[in-house]
Amino acid sequence: MNGLYIKDLIYSLYQNKVRTLFALLGIIMGVASLVLIVAAIQGSTLRARKIIEALGPDSIFIVSGKMGAGPRMRTMVLSMKDVKEIERLEGIFALTYGLVKPIEISSGKFSKKTTSFGVGPDWITSWNYKMDIGRDFSPKDFQNFRKVCIIGWEVANFLFSGDNPIGKTVLVEKTPFKIIGVFKKRGKTPQGRNIDDRVFIPYPIYKKLVMPLKENSVSLIRLRVTNMDEYNLILKEVKNILAKRHDIKTELTIVTPSLVKKVLSMISASLSMFLGLASVTALVVGGFVLSSIFYINIYVRKWEIGLRRAMGATKRDILLRIMAESVIIALIGAILGTGIGLIGVKFLLPLLSIPVVYPIEAFLLAITFSIIVCLIASYSPAKKAADFEPVESLRSKV
Repeated sequence: MNGLYIKDLIYSLYQNKVRTLFALLGIIMGVASLVLIVAAIQGSTLRARKIIEALGPDSIFIVSGKMGAGPRMRTMVLSMKDVKEIERLEGIFALTYGLVKPIEISSGKFSKKTTSFGVGPDWITSWNYKMDIGRDFSPKDFQNFRKVCIIGWEVANFLFSGDNPIGKTVLVEKTPFKIIGVFKKRGKTPQGRNIDDRVFIPYPIYKKLVMPLKENSVSLIRLRVTNMDEYNLILKEVKNILAKRHDIKTELTIVTPSLVKKVLSMISASLSMFLGLASVTALVVGGFVLSSIFYINIYVRKWEIGLRRAMGATKRDILLRIMAESVIIALIGAILGTGIGLIGVKFLLPLLSIPVVYPIEAFLLAITFSIIVCLIASYSPAKKAADFEPVESLRSKV
């Protein structure tokens, strides 16, 4: 009996397919926007968490130049003088620094382009790298200008095809360096850069042979705070030190976990506001359109409604039938809207540098909202249809 009832409902909607289609469009647009909102918020939250994990919640990261340009494109205003000044602060550990440059590395048989870093002591500790095989840099590697390097897993696998690279020599722009370690896989940064495709070389020899500079310049400085209760105080002291030689607002970017949260929250909020407005507008407009279409529909079907009343259908039966049709429209609209929304998630979020997530709750929200809108929109027309006089309705076709 229930199966026949649902089949009859779907048949009625099909018979009025043009009006049904118009009713569906508003629901589909609203649901698609809703799916994008939920996915954007969750993706932004995931991205913020990944960036903070990569930076470290106890870290302070200082980069030459302003945000917007990659490290390779920045003007290097930081120097070893800044490093030495910051190094005197109490309550910090794993202070390190570095230079960045794209280079070509070769094992003799194979070669590839990668990103090289001329790094200071404690680079591995500061950035939470774990050694897979081999060792970290020692103080003597820096003091004695040793030509040694640590490479990422991808570099090792490409150049040596699974063989143990420890102790082997690679050419970094025609200069031979001995491999002393390979760090464990790290994957990609939230911005999509491959962390495993990197080469680390001690700063003194790097500055001398790979990236010769007259000054003791560095691209970046990174440090970690011992006690998180003192984080803001130490951050203030770092800024005071840098302000002596630099215009912090124009020459430097100081990245902290709270800054990352703030920036990504602003992006997420702006996106959510825009999509939220679009979603609410689409659903409200869809509701008005749906209500108007149902008003037209019940007058077009006046004879049919009169016939049903004449055959024993009560006012309540007519009311529930019209509203049941709106629920069917809501469910179809939710399914189609969710599908379109998920397609939008796949292609739109990567353009905004937001991780792609497919939230299950978005589908549940879509069904709930679309059913509520459809029920509200159809109630008044359904009540009007239920009040039709059977005899008068039957005469409408005469």
